[in-house]
Amino acid sequence: MAKRAKTPEVLVSVDGEFTGRIPGPHSMIALGAVAYTHAGDEISRFKVHLEELPGASREEVTMEWWSKFPDMWKALTTDAVSPKDGMLQFANWLDTLPGPPKLLGWPLPIDFTFLYWYYVAFVGDPPFGHDGIDIKTYAMAVMKAATFGEVSRTNVCKALGVPNTPHSHDPVDDAAAQAELFFRLKKFADARL
Repeated sequence: MAKRAKTPEVLVSVDGEFTGRIPGPHSMIALGAVAYTHAGDEISRFKVHLEELPGASREEVTMEWWSKFPDMWKALTTDAVSPKDGMLQFANWLDTLPGPPKLLGWPLPIDFTFLYWYYVAFVGDPPFGHDGIDIKTYAMAVMKAATFGEVSRTNVCKALGVPNTPHSHDPVDDAAAQAELFFRLKKFADARL
């Protein structure tokens, strides 16, 4: 992918939807991402629907969960492209950003695991490196929570005085919603300094 000049990093909120809990045996069926400046200004959005990996399975517990959202499952599995084509589209989108990407997510570990695996398998070395910002961990620090368990979306939204809107499970909408929460947490932290 293209080399970047030294510029401020771009925060990229990511959300994926999956057929199970681990990449390889299970598939990522959709990826959404929204890029932001550090000030919280939206730069651009990306979304792709992916075909399931050849030979991959659907985890029973995950598919039971998806059975509660049949319309979204249908929407996310329509107009899917091959994982390679989808990840190349994502890589090309990342290349259009004005700075190096830094991933955001809630929870980041599962989305990062799939995204990293898919990127390495179908594109090569990811430009976002080996880390990112887990919004839940950030919230724990900002809110000075005693335990990680205290930091639920409900509790964070309540502390910030914002509604806790449920996920739509459209990955680009969910990526935007979790980024909004992150930027509200940043403002909350800045006000306390």
